[in-house]
Amino acid sequence: MLNIGFITNNHYPRMGGMEYCTHYLAKHLNAMDSIEASVACSTLRDIPQDFHYPYFCYRAKSFSFLTPWLFQKNRERMVKNQNVMLLHGQMLHGGGYEAMKLSKKFDLPFVAQSHGADVQKVPEINYGALNDNTQKNKIKEVLKSAHKLIAVSSINKQNMIDLGAEPDRIQVVHNGVDVKQINAIPFNDLRPQFGLKPDDFVLITVGRNKPVKRMELLFEALQKLKDYKSIKCLCVGPKHNLESLANRYNITDKIVLTGSIPEKYNFSNQPPYTDLINAYRASNVFVSCSYVEAFSGASTDALACGIPIIIGQKHGVIDVIEEGKTGWVMPYETPSALADLIENLYKQRDLIKTNHNTIKNSIKPLSWDTISNQMAEVYKRII
Repeated sequence: MLNIGFITNNHYPRMGGMEYCTHYLAKHLNAMDSIEASVACSTLRDIPQDFHYPYFCYRAKSFSFLTPWLFQKNRERMVKNQNVMLLHGQMLHGGGYEAMKLSKKFDLPFVAQSHGADVQKVPEINYGALNDNTQKNKIKEVLKSAHKLIAVSSINKQNMIDLGAEPDRIQVVHNGVDVKQINAIPFNDLRPQFGLKPDDFVLITVGRNKPVKRMELLFEALQKLKDYKSIKCLCVGPKHNLESLANRYNITDKIVLTGSIPEKYNFSNQPPYTDLINAYRASNVFVSCSYVEAFSGASTDALACGIPIIIGQKHGVIDVIEEGKTGWVMPYETPSALADLIENLYKQRDLIKTNHNTIKNSIKPLSWDTISNQMAEVYKRII
């Protein structure tokens, strides 16, 4: 039996992205006969103490000034109790750095996985851990010390190489997609609920309106498409600032602000969320204008629903799309270029519909069963 210990700070179901990755990876690794995975994480304030995890989860308790010491003891307790043989640290300057310290203390090999924000940098919005010298030094130390580095995409790998990591020590393992669960969700036409007509050409974007998401780019592109009355955009996520942004660009008639889906998280209601999946299905094209995305779960969920995607040039999901068939990369990341691309797709909307099954099938190799097997092979080569 190979015992793997995940070291992370935030953990499922508190956030998204990295947190979901850790959860589903641990869950599917535990389904294998030869591997047992456990997770040590920080305190999760809003999650019930009896929340059930399908693996051993060591959640630390927080008592103000004692918090760092308690977090450390919690991780050490997992290593001892679970007879951990290999550590897997999530986020280079977070769980990766803590895994490195535990590796030295217990003489264990460790894997460190990047998830984007640790090695990406967008100077114009002060985005990325690399803007902090203390965090930058931690990241570089982990890049040198890890027995193996995991990147979630080719772009993510190149980011690590640019920081001095040796290319042959980096393995690309994409984040998985819950393909089976998504396909099992019954279809429900949400267009009437959102005030959309059957012949509307609907874009969808998903996520919080944070600077890195660059919603201004999408909204300005929509402004340039004002004459196309049937081009609409579903904006899924907290409405904060989006309404005022829509007013600024005078496009309130082109967007539908759905709010968060689900509106209120219920810990018994776990992703993939039925209404969110059907919001994708109600759309023609998914759009992400983020400056950078190591590997977007929203993009891959959209593909699993059979809709193509528009992404930026620094989006790791480039690895898994077929240009012009399952997705398009913006040739220039400007409002005019994006508007031109959307206009061309609008004119090809009937052709896009014929690719539905091709798009759904394109994402099947990213099932969590497949991804967990790839990660298991990495672990076994190290041990």
